[in-house]
Amino acid sequence: MPPSINRLANLLLIVMLAALLAACAGIQPGGPAAPGKLQSEANALEALGNYQGAAQLYLNAATAAGIPEKYSLQLLAAGSLIRGGDFPAATRLLDELQAAPLDDNLRQHLVIQRATLALAEQRPDQVLALLQAVPANSAYRADYHRLRAEAYHLNSQFFPAAQERIKLGPLLVEEGAQLENQRGIWDALNSLTDGELQALRTAPPPDPLSGWMELVELSRLYLQQPDTLAGVIPHWQQRYPGHPAGQLFLGRLLETLRVAGQIPEQIAILLPLTGKLAGAATAVRDGIMAAYYDTPDSSRQPALRIYDSGATADNTLAAYQLAVSHGAKFVIGPLLKESVEALAQLHPLPVPVLGLNQLENPEPVNPALFQFGLAPEDEAREAARLAWRNDLNRGVALLPNTDWGERVYAAFASEWQSLGGQLLETQRYDDSQTDHNQAISSVLNLDSSKARHRQLANVLGTRLTFEPRRRQDVDFVFLVASPRQARLIRPQLSFYRASSLPVYATSRVYTGNPDRSRDSDMNGIVFCDMPWTLEKRENWAHLQQSVSDSWPGSSSRFARLYALGIDAYRIIPYLARTDNSLFSSYHGVSGNLTLGRQGKINRTLRCARFQNGLPVLLEQSADSTATRPTMP
Repeated sequence: MPPSINRLANLLLIVMLAALLAACAGIQPGGPAAPGKLQSEANALEALGNYQGAAQLYLNAATAAGIPEKYSLQLLAAGSLIRGGDFPAATRLLDELQAAPLDDNLRQHLVIQRATLALAEQRPDQVLALLQAVPANSAYRADYHRLRAEAYHLNSQFFPAAQERIKLGPLLVEEGAQLENQRGIWDALNSLTDGELQALRTAPPPDPLSGWMELVELSRLYLQQPDTLAGVIPHWQQRYPGHPAGQLFLGRLLETLRVAGQIPEQIAILLPLTGKLAGAATAVRDGIMAAYYDTPDSSRQPALRIYDSGATADNTLAAYQLAVSHGAKFVIGPLLKESVEALAQLHPLPVPVLGLNQLENPEPVNPALFQFGLAPEDEAREAARLAWRNDLNRGVALLPNTDWGERVYAAFASEWQSLGGQLLETQRYDDSQTDHNQAISSVLNLDSSKARHRQLANVLGTRLTFEPRRRQDVDFVFLVASPRQARLIRPQLSFYRASSLPVYATSRVYTGNPDRSRDSDMNGIVFCDMPWTLEKRENWAHLQQSVSDSWPGSSSRFARLYALGIDAYRIIPYLARTDNSLFSSYHGVSGNLTLGRQGKINRTLRCARFQNGLPVLLEQSADSTATRPTMP
């Protein structure tokens, strides 16, 4: 069987993080219902975005209601507050109800609402702690499994997320809810590596979970050959008779693949192939070409035309107009942010553009412009979310005194504080130096410890044996550093008795090439990077080898840019559609890609920790507790 080009993520799925609150909105309380008219009025207000008004309706009714209806109405009010994002008010209300004399049904409703709040606050461990057990005859069984599934998914624990959704399936009656749950199963399993899918599929047919996993593997194998996939589906159905995927999900999957395979007949590539960015641009171009020639069916290959977009926005605009006049139906590039901004100002854009950089807040939004890049700010935000999901609350930061360091730190700090985390200290170091004693001493409050020692010695008038003691109120360190600096800073942290502190970083700490001898000094650092550099997948091993053989001088240095070019070419069929709902998740070599607001392509990365000088993936396991990183 021919190897697939890439891993497929179910294109029918909704974006996971954007769906969390929407899923919470679907929770139906099992306790005494609010009067029908009141419920309708509250729903109407929520439909208009007036969640506070809906909550107030319930609270007003609760003041005149007896027991237990009063408590039920207050719980409904808490749900409205959660969906409206007023977490402090919801917390206060739920705390008051915690002490109320609730019957078993209302107590379970309270637990569900607390779990919903914890999920909305991105506290998945709290959700799982709250929902450890629910009585088998509970009216909340479906909510229980749904919330656990979403918590596991948010925690990047994809296998147990799929297991929870398998349990949820038989509890759903409506066809739409069943299909949505099946999309969730597919999304979770598609987030696993090939090795994980094989290792975790231990039950033989007709086990439903194994059937889903095998279907994911088949879809990856025949990603660009939907007709061939359709031909092997009957054999899969024989192995898994009566599988929940049934005809509806399979039909939608095949339909989506066929539609997505309709690539534009001519594509233009706009890159600054001369000037200071020529090396980077050439790597992106060669990644595009590698993906182009790796297409199994040559009849699906479009015509490609390459244009030098130059070093200025004016040159880019001229190149774009030339490409359009030559018949381009889609454009990849440009690479420079200024050039992407220039194209964003063209309303309307006659031909859709996939810019290889991201703008902060383009105004007005250009519907024909998509933005795809390897922004370090995205990685910083992901590091913040990972630390938060690991139940860390108080951090310190070390960054170089450079513009790049400030950008990355600002993104991390903004995300971290929005989650509710605290930044206790921030120190900047000189990127040109090798000794960072002063910055590390300051960030760990060793200077204060030494000052207290001097003060005590002066008071007592004697010399005291003393060992500086670092601050004990910090949970982790966020490190912004290059590989060279990370190799220096991690041992210096250990020297100052901070070896037990978890260290989070961006992919910048890793060269992308395994080097056990040099990187052993970074043991314990956790970072997130693209699958291309962290995983050795059977599905694209041949492509990595082809890139290495074709461009031996640059394949290592520009590895991530080759991956950017590969994914830029491969996601075009899903972006060029007017119905963008078909594109929601694509498992690429640069990450799991989702289409967000303002046409931005968001990347979810794989995370790893340095062990014995090598990055080791935080892999999935059948034991749901084994997917979380264990810090040294």
